[in-house]
Amino acid sequence: MEAHRYNVHKNLNIYWSVFDEVTGQKAVINGFVMDMLTAEEAKELVGALNREVDQEFLLAA
Repeated sequence: MEAHRYNVHKNLNIYWSVFDEVTGQKAVINGFVMDMLTAEEAKELVGALNREVDQEFLLAA
């Protein structure tokens, strides 16, 4: 299984953050920190971001 750039990390109680494994920080999209998300929101966002990274990699090859 290949490693993905973005992963979900448990935050407070019921909230999650999207974490950028390359930078070691929470992901920022359009100036907003991807923090305090529901589990569903975080998983969907991580899936979309990782698909985008994979697509960019394939296009560059």
